[in-house]
Amino acid sequence: MNKELKNLIEAKKQWESDIIMYKEFLKGEAKTYEGKHGAKEYISMAENRLQDINQKLKKMKYQS
Repeated sequence: MNKELKNLIEAKKQWESDIIMYKEFLKGEAKTYEGKHGAKEYISMAENRLQDINQKLKKMKYQS
């Protein structure tokens, strides 16, 4: 497995883990407006980043 592919897979796992963590945070009770808004923003950004990674992985798959 080449280094770029390995890095993309590791990044994908980390973003997925972060999304789960922030969604769990939002299920909790003690949240400020800023905390809730920040978590939602982060989840949105992470989901967009995952889409980018998935596109790169798909492109790499077709190039090999």
